[in-house]
Amino acid sequence: MSNVLEPSLKSKKAGIAFGFVISFVLGAAFVFSALKAGITPGISPLVVLFGWVAMGAFFKKDMKGFLAMAQVTGSAGVAVTAGVAFVAPIIQILAAELGEPVPPVDILSLILSSAAGCFLGWGFVGLATERFLTDPKLPAPEAVACDRLIQTAADNPQARPPLMLSLVPGLLFGFVMAFLSQIKVLKASIYDLKFTLSGVETKLPLPINPLYFGIGALLTVPTAVLIFFGGLLNAVVKGMSAAQGMPGTTFRWVGGAAMVVAVVYSLIAYIIEGRKTRNALADKEADYNAEQLEIPDDRRKQLLGSIAFGAILLLAMMIYSGATIVGLVALGIVALLLIFFLSGLGALLSLQVGSSASPVSGTVFMGMLVLSLVGLAIGLEGIQGVYFLVPIIVAACVAICASNDSSQDYKTMQFNGLKVSSSFVGQIVGLLGGAISVPLAVYVAHETGTLGSEALPAPQAAFFATVLKSLFIQSDIPLMPVLAGTGLGLVAVTVEIIGKRKGIILSSLAFAVGIYLPSYIGTGILLGSLARLSGTKSVTKITHRGILTAAGLITGDALFALLFGILAIAGMEIAGVEGFNYQTSLSVLFFVGLLLTTAINYAKTSAIEKN
Repeated sequence: MSNVLEPSLKSKKAGIAFGFVISFVLGAAFVFSALKAGITPGISPLVVLFGWVAMGAFFKKDMKGFLAMAQVTGSAGVAVTAGVAFVAPIIQILAAELGEPVPPVDILSLILSSAAGCFLGWGFVGLATERFLTDPKLPAPEAVACDRLIQTAADNPQARPPLMLSLVPGLLFGFVMAFLSQIKVLKASIYDLKFTLSGVETKLPLPINPLYFGIGALLTVPTAVLIFFGGLLNAVVKGMSAAQGMPGTTFRWVGGAAMVVAVVYSLIAYIIEGRKTRNALADKEADYNAEQLEIPDDRRKQLLGSIAFGAILLLAMMIYSGATIVGLVALGIVALLLIFFLSGLGALLSLQVGSSASPVSGTVFMGMLVLSLVGLAIGLEGIQGVYFLVPIIVAACVAICASNDSSQDYKTMQFNGLKVSSSFVGQIVGLLGGAISVPLAVYVAHETGTLGSEALPAPQAAFFATVLKSLFIQSDIPLMPVLAGTGLGLVAVTVEIIGKRKGIILSSLAFAVGIYLPSYIGTGILLGSLARLSGTKSVTKITHRGILTAAGLITGDALFALLFGILAIAGMEIAGVEGFNYQTSLSVLFFVGLLLTTAINYAKTSAIEKN
């Protein structure tokens, strides 16, 4: 008799339906967060809490199955958000920099690219499930958090976290502060820290932004510190390059070179660790339930069919764009190989540090760089060459980001004693929900805020646009910033290796990402993480109310941006307030409120959590 649990048909259907709604809505809303902050936090624990609070009264008998299915489906949309928002704005940003007419967002092309990435990522990661879920050295922090939440909800379905004291205040703070910032009542920062280095004055703003606080409160302190120091280096490089008459994009090359080093190291480590794990498993009796990880033949065929369909969809898009036979073969093969290797790396990094802390934009950058070099080799050039490549890069990046999310979700199924393959359908349903809603949200964002503008800086896409501009248009790569970034990347990798030996996760990719994010984002993220630390008094501890508050801050800010965009498209404008005399006092008040609300809710531990 099998000792592996299967969610009931009722809980499976309800979990997928509930998760699809969450995936569709949050996937769209978090587009604005990704375009503003350049980071998308993992939301699996948030989906579990939503499901517990909203549906706990209806699934007392199979709460575990319902919540497990809901978190697999519901978190998938934000994975698509990262894959699209980090790459798609390249077209608009590059056109604006070159003085060309800025094209609108091609919704249909983005939906097809996203769908191709969803099918490819789902297939590759599904087939590699056993590889990731049998490695005992991968801590899978978000899966552990989800497992604890699901177990708590299953044992005490009525003891739901108080939304009115956690999620609701977070949503209100996020929404109201975004509105007040829009009408110019709140300042962007409450104070500018200034310091002088090598005779160059550098400014480091202390931002008052619920989005950055919320993201920081979901990240571990070491990750937030690394992002902050990367941002600090960003500010220093900007000041020094301006003083020496160097281009304003110098910091992007420094961050990009550091990122290449970090990704190469991670990929090598991934291959070596994978070999060690396979050898270790071959030499001893398995200490996991193999039946949980079995993939039925029909499901395996579906995964293979998904890869084939995604590849056909990708090739069809290339043919429609006028690709030559050489281009089809070269880019098609390279894209599939990249997705295979980098989706595996993304899944591994996620299980190492959590999908919130996993700097997936590093693997995304590596994929973009390799595809760009292949494009150059087959004769692509100029801005039209970039336009041809971007949909292919979007598909590859969505696949990588999907793997980053799904590995944690599948691990949660394993922790809860559920058959992992029973969640595969939920995962692809959630991904396809995001593939529809995310491109629509990107269109709204561009029509109202302009991709690459100060309001929607799209840090990753701006950085990628700089690289593509040098490769395809200027044919000029600045050597000194690249060498400096390479040196910094080697230092960051050394620190990561030392930290690993001491049992501390110090991601070199997190530091590299921080270099090309605006410094104020890194500062805001650190403040949010420190507020969490002041509440929990622990680097790793989280609480139900704390998660809900942080998620509320992010979602409230994102929902206002989405609503503002829709109203603007409809012809309605929100005018700014002129001559407001209490801007500084109100900004300080909200800044303190953000810190206290986050810290207090992370300090509140329910009796169930204590047990």
